[in-house]
Amino acid sequence: MTLSSSSNQGTSDVKIVDMHHADQDDENVSASPKAAICQAFHPVETDDSLTVLSFKVPPIIEEEQSVIKTPRKEAYFDICLDVSGSMAGSGIQCARLAMKRLIDHLIKTCGVPPNRIMVYLFSHQCNVRNVNGDDKWIDTISANGGTSFACVFKEVIKNIKTHISELDNDDVDLETTLFFFTDGEDGDAHNLQNARIDLEKLLKSTPRLESTVHTFGFTASHDAKLLSWLTSSGSNSGCFQYIKESKEIDKSMSTTLELLGDSAMAIHRKIEINLPNSDGVVNDAQDWIPVKLKADGMSGSTVVRQRPFKGDLIKWREYKGTDSSESVVQDMHVNWSSEDDPLRIVDMATFIQHELLRLVEVINGIGSDTSQTPEQKRAKLLKIDEETEAYSKVLGTMTSTSARMKLNLTREPCMVACQRTRSLIQSFLTLKADAHKQGGSISNTSLATFNSLAYGEITEAKLKAKLDARAGKNIAMFAEMDQKVTEIVKEMDLDKMESEEPKDSLRELSCAFSTNSYVDALLSRGAGVIADPSQLIIKSIFPTYLTSSMFTTALNHSLSQNDPEDVHGGFDRNSDASIAPGLAHENITAVIPLYINAEHWKVAKLRMKPILGYVVTLDATGYTYSQSTTVPFLVLAKAFESFPMTEFKQRQLRLILETCDAIYRDSKSLREDTKALVKNFCASHTQRTVDVITNNYVFLGHIICALRAGDITTADINALWPKFETAMVEEQIRRDMSWRVSEDLMGSVMDWFDINRQRDIVAPEQQYRVQHDAYVKSLENGNANAGAEAGYRRLFDMARTEQGVESLSSHDKNPSPELPSSSTAEEGPVSKPVFKIPDFDPLTWQLSEASLDRLRMIQNAISPTIDKICRLLTVVRSPLDADIPQVLVSLGATASTELVDQFFAQYSTKIKLATLLQAFAHTRNSSRRSVENFMTPFERKYADGPDQSSDEALLFLKSLYLANMNSVAGKIVAAVEEAYMNSKENAASSIFLSADDLTVAAGVLLEAQHRGGAGGRLTTLCARSRMSLPREKIQMLLTGTYRHVKLFADKTGSLEDIRWFPCKRTLYRMFKNYHGEFTFEEWCKFHPHMYDDYFAVRYVIDGCTDELPVEKRVEVRATYESLRSPTV
Repeated sequence: MTLSSSSNQGTSDVKIVDMHHADQDDENVSASPKAAICQAFHPVETDDSLTVLSFKVPPIIEEEQSVIKTPRKEAYFDICLDVSGSMAGSGIQCARLAMKRLIDHLIKTCGVPPNRIMVYLFSHQCNVRNVNGDDKWIDTISANGGTSFACVFKEVIKNIKTHISELDNDDVDLETTLFFFTDGEDGDAHNLQNARIDLEKLLKSTPRLESTVHTFGFTASHDAKLLSWLTSSGSNSGCFQYIKESKEIDKSMSTTLELLGDSAMAIHRKIEINLPNSDGVVNDAQDWIPVKLKADGMSGSTVVRQRPFKGDLIKWREYKGTDSSESVVQDMHVNWSSEDDPLRIVDMATFIQHELLRLVEVINGIGSDTSQTPEQKRAKLLKIDEETEAYSKVLGTMTSTSARMKLNLTREPCMVACQRTRSLIQSFLTLKADAHKQGGSISNTSLATFNSLAYGEITEAKLKAKLDARAGKNIAMFAEMDQKVTEIVKEMDLDKMESEEPKDSLRELSCAFSTNSYVDALLSRGAGVIADPSQLIIKSIFPTYLTSSMFTTALNHSLSQNDPEDVHGGFDRNSDASIAPGLAHENITAVIPLYINAEHWKVAKLRMKPILGYVVTLDATGYTYSQSTTVPFLVLAKAFESFPMTEFKQRQLRLILETCDAIYRDSKSLREDTKALVKNFCASHTQRTVDVITNNYVFLGHIICALRAGDITTADINALWPKFETAMVEEQIRRDMSWRVSEDLMGSVMDWFDINRQRDIVAPEQQYRVQHDAYVKSLENGNANAGAEAGYRRLFDMARTEQGVESLSSHDKNPSPELPSSSTAEEGPVSKPVFKIPDFDPLTWQLSEASLDRLRMIQNAISPTIDKICRLLTVVRSPLDADIPQVLVSLGATASTELVDQFFAQYSTKIKLATLLQAFAHTRNSSRRSVENFMTPFERKYADGPDQSSDEALLFLKSLYLANMNSVAGKIVAAVEEAYMNSKENAASSIFLSADDLTVAAGVLLEAQHRGGAGGRLTTLCARSRMSLPREKIQMLLTGTYRHVKLFADKTGSLEDIRWFPCKRTLYRMFKNYHGEFTFEEWCKFHPHMYDDYFAVRYVIDGCTDELPVEKRVEVRATYESLRSPTV
């Protein structure tokens, strides 16, 4: 037997871009497709004219070989080496060695005839020679002269044209590969441009010519723009390598040789594809796109631009050169990849990398185009900014999607691809910023560094795809075989096989060294399982037995041969680790000993300790007592889930149950604890929390064993029923809510009550505001300002008296207007308004259809674990004889979630909703334990009659409604009061600005108390506004006193003399409005830094020097002239 477990925890601008799937590589051995299929996606959602296609077509069958002729391939290799004077010394020495290695690889590994390899040695002129198998002449190559790329381009063009003219028929294709080594810049720019145009036209636009250019730039002095263009000038993607020092040439050549592999002369099958228009009509003959397939002859990929396509079918045919029109047109079905498809993410990352290289060439073109104005160049660069931003957003989505992938096997390559692409985008943004500053021009070093990084990522991806395909070849074969074995085992009638097999044969098939038997377990664990073994979750049970020696041997061998994380899975619940395979090659990462008989158990329970220690903590010495009283019972709970329950599984479950029985009988403390927990379980909700009962499945397993041992009787259980059942189910729901039911799914409490916002909230709020306004108005009685001014006078007088300042003489204060008496009010104040909450009757209230749907979704979310609880509860209430056959048959015939559906069907919708809402509110253990008014869960069944207004569930729902509506009302009342207080504060500011009585103004500042907060806002307002008596009021604000009375403090809770100063902006605003109210010296004294220079400049700039004495004007202007600061 085995278990599985986890811890709870285009015009056609078409260029073939190899996406390099490992499962599509040359060496892949996957099954051939019976029909052509295609995976497609749009890199940018808003642009359906850009499509990435990856497809696989059926192989050519033998009967068609005579009809379909794969074109013969003529391959040539051109090696262009810069031998100008700058290469002298170590540079030319390393280049000679690298060229030798390249030629040797092409001849010996790839089987290229020597006469197909041409060497171009160029400086200010170009010498061409054929290899012809002799490489001694390479050692004689020397470096001298200038550098002319035009001369080597012309020779390459000449030779390629010669090769094309030598093709004898239409069945021959020509492929040329260029290797370009240089460390300098072109010294013949006059002839270079035309040579570039001719070379690119030849390489990209010649029918039946495929070309690839690999470039090597030595040191920072090489022409990065030229090599960047050259690398992209072929019909296939080449590789660029930036070699900072000559000693790196050999390493770079190794990378190139790995990339070439041994397939340089391999003949590849070709097809043509056609993207039908929106009406499904095949486009014109010239719209057929040729695609070279990989070495497997079935898979390929391409990027199609400027051709809108969203269909589910494309056309394809075999490529036969000029006679392709005679090929049979076939259908290729298109599957559009989803955003979370790992292959799409990796392909998209590769696509973005190629796109960034393309955009670099566009930027280079913008920078070198002298016919465009700076504005035109800027417009084009801004368009590139838009494209880059779009790809950055896509990459962000890809990264987020990759991070959410559960399987490390798929998550890791996606995350790596995203991270590398993000680094490349950052480098591109730096390069692009450089281009913006220089009108499209890019520095040579920046471009060389970026190209090296970009092509390095692409090259590494290509090499990894080759290596992964080789390493995965045998693994794929075994995986396919294992899958077949698994399917065969599933179809086996194990019961019949066992009954028909002779006992002697069964004995022989048992482990020869077994002194005990084990149930093997596939485990993945979270780190929390070390402290709490109940976090281990058993996923499935398999029919495999191992001896302890075999398991230990397999464990030690696997740990010595593999990464430990790949063996035991660490603490990653999604790990696919394996110590050893089971009967059907299922992964095994742990075992649990079984009870066979009393004598055997003496040894087995001793062996159990280190085994459980390893299973739970990955350390054989990490055993604790709780592991033996937990893990086997988790296995028992899983065994009761078996559906259907075959005879074999019944025997399997009986072995597990007998093991748990033995553990229970041997543990006196477990027996006593179980009896006490059962007795107190229904007494209080605080006796069911996780700090009391760690795991409900384990607890029910203990109860089953207690019943079988006679520690608890069936009568004891029946006395607790049905409260025990409903309490257990509700407690498990509460524990599941935090991770099975999201806050979005549960929604706001108010959502359940179908609140009409306009009727129940907006309209009462409007009514409350009207009533509050009337209430406030009645209090003020139309004399707000007059009454307020009198209050401010009284406030000032009180402060003067408290501070011991003598009364002001009549000539010291401005006359105060006579105030009307408040006794003239005709009406008294109205009563204070109250926000009215609409009534709610839970008995007549009905849930909306949307709420009912949401309730069903929540029920479905928690059903899997509640079904397991229901199964265990069924066992608890069943006769538990030695074999327990009846309950096993009953459970085995019950499909998953059937029992939980039956349980929920017993209760009304409102009863279920109240229970779920309470459980969701108490997901934290502390919340459950601290609640005082606990509602009895699942209080009334349908069979006991309809819902009653006195039911705890309905009272609970009403209390929830009132609590939430009172919260809403409280917020509304607070907002209205805050608005009123703000209006009072604004009124105080208005009184301060307009008051002609300075004692009133002083009273306003006294009420502010501090120059921070309200006082600070008042100071700012005064600086911006016009006011009466500005000199006196500004002095009040800036000195904090009036007639020796301290008006406010500069620090909360303090009246000490702490000097406060306004900021420079506030000072400037005051100066601008009231510069004539104070002398130059007074303005300077308003700040401790004096600000002499600042105010001197302000007087000059604002044209206020006429207000100064003549001698001060000269001084101020001299200060201004000495500064002349544009920042003033």
